[in-house]
Amino acid sequence: MIDRFKQIVNDKSEKDLELFIIELFNDSENSKIYYSVIEKVLLCIWHNLHEDLINLIYLKNLKYDGFVRPIIEIATNEEEYRFFDDELEPTLRKCVHALKMIDSTKSNLAIEELMKTGNENVKIVLEMYR
Repeated sequence: MIDRFKQIVNDKSEKDLELFIIELFNDSENSKIYYSVIEKVLLCIWHNLHEDLINLIYLKNLKYDGFVRPIIEIATNEEEYRFFDDELEPTLRKCVHALKMIDSTKSNLAIEELMKTGNENVKIVLEMYR
């Protein structure tokens, strides 16, 4: 399956990536072997599945510090990665959830960085954890 995922990235196939994300949601055993490839594809701009990938990290509770930098980039670069977000900023909110799930020194520093933006949606998500 890892070779197939690498081929999807090489082919830049958004449709195949979407199907693969669905498979990863259902794979309860092998998530860790995909961390480095997921990290690589998070910031690719050939697809529009950034929210789905963040959702995968969040809902599958994938604890990997390598995701922190790309998550922060997605959270802070609305024009490049969050052009589907409306005023509720669902992708940004999922970024905060994913960082909370990673729960490392690096992810907690990233959350502090997001809090400094004064974004109301960041505050709303963090209130859920109090």
